[in-house]
Amino acid sequence: MHIDKYKILGRLGRGGMGVVYKAEQPLTGRVVALKLCRPVEIMLDVAGADKVRELFLAEARTMGRVRHPNVAAVLDAGEAEVPGLGRMPFFTMEYFCNNLGVLMGEEYDAEKPSRLFSVPRALRYARQICEALRRLHHEGIVHRDVKPFNVMITDEDRAVLIDFGLSRLRGETPPAQDRPRGMVVGSPFYAAPEQEADPESADARSDLYAVGVTLFRMLTGRLPKEGGLEREPGRDKASEGSDDPAARELRPELGPEWDEFFPRALARDPGGRFASAGRMLAALSGLERAFARGRSEACVFHEEPGEAAKPALPRAAPLRVALKRAPEVFGLDALWRPRRYTANDFEPRGEIVLDRTTGLFWQRGGSEYPLDFEQAAEYVAMLDESGYAGRSGWRLPMVEELCTLFVDRAAPGAFCFEPAFGADKARLWSADRKAFTAAWYVDADLGFVGWQDRTCSFYVRAVCGS
Repeated sequence: MHIDKYKILGRLGRGGMGVVYKAEQPLTGRVVALKLCRPVEIMLDVAGADKVRELFLAEARTMGRVRHPNVAAVLDAGEAEVPGLGRMPFFTMEYFCNNLGVLMGEEYDAEKPSRLFSVPRALRYARQICEALRRLHHEGIVHRDVKPFNVMITDEDRAVLIDFGLSRLRGETPPAQDRPRGMVVGSPFYAAPEQEADPESADARSDLYAVGVTLFRMLTGRLPKEGGLEREPGRDKASEGSDDPAARELRPELGPEWDEFFPRALARDPGGRFASAGRMLAALSGLERAFARGRSEACVFHEEPGEAAKPALPRAAPLRVALKRAPEVFGLDALWRPRRYTANDFEPRGEIVLDRTTGLFWQRGGSEYPLDFEQAAEYVAMLDESGYAGRSGWRLPMVEELCTLFVDRAAPGAFCFEPAFGADKARLWSADRKAFTAAWYVDADLGFVGWQDRTCSFYVRAVCGS
């Protein structure tokens, strides 16, 4: 299947106004995301084909006018034939394998618990989303749909904001009758209270409210109380009597400075929030500095972990494991994390690390760059052929082997321990496959198992037996 000159490799998702495909550019073979204006029937009924087309083109123009490392770039645009609708517009943009919603483990039922992020990683993503919004707001653009699934994560672990279909430019104040009846602007749980009541009243502070919700969820694994916190301009605390737990109650290692941040970020009244992305960025930087100080102080008093029995690693060869069977085969919980953790006994030996608990030798540094699955296989073959670190038998690890590197972040003080491996290479390929075109990987920082297309790029940490 082709759309214009682009070869379609698969469907990535669908929204109200269009379908997003994974596509390949001619000649170069570069993989891109192609968004085609192909609205669902209810959207056509609500808005009409002409209005949908207008909104779609406005999204392409909005994305095309902003250049920033935390904002997705539009690469190309054109028109293609859509059955029943005639020629409809499309545009292509940078392709990213992961998004924040997937890493978080957020499901259709957003109220279910999600995965916990390390405090530094959560703050880094929040800061990068704010950087994107700072640029957009400077351009006079209000996004109006900031949420985890609209935050893509690059191979280098950088947050990139996408989906400007609901954004509004400075000076655009359409009358209520011009907005299609029944058209919702924003996403439940992330949209600010004033935006839900009147989408056209949303401003920069509405976008920043969504950043606050996203950060709260990354740190606590849950959503804050719907509708924001009671906070009036000039007040520093949430109103007494609120039944919504403070972030510190859900995440003990957070310091008292968070008692000021979240009531301000999630204030029901826009006047009580951060007035600009720049001011929220300054507050986030302060939280980072305070956490770094508190972390070093807490680590002084934490005891070393106790010994653990050697885990069973019975498999001798990679498997092809379907999605439904993966939790049972790999021993995972509802959030795709190991049901049991390993207390490792690492012994660094120059370029490699021996885990005395499992008897496995691990490459200490890993691949220098993210690699696709085929490149990963070639990389470990090269290590083995060269007798890397004076050893043979280097290979891609299996999922259960990679899971022994995970840290149980639910354990008090677990965040204090310095890992034997760099935290900058968290997402790692396994040798196990999900299907012909997809393979399993792990996120060694968030501690979960996931799958992706083999054209995606992750790091490699090779392993060999004793």
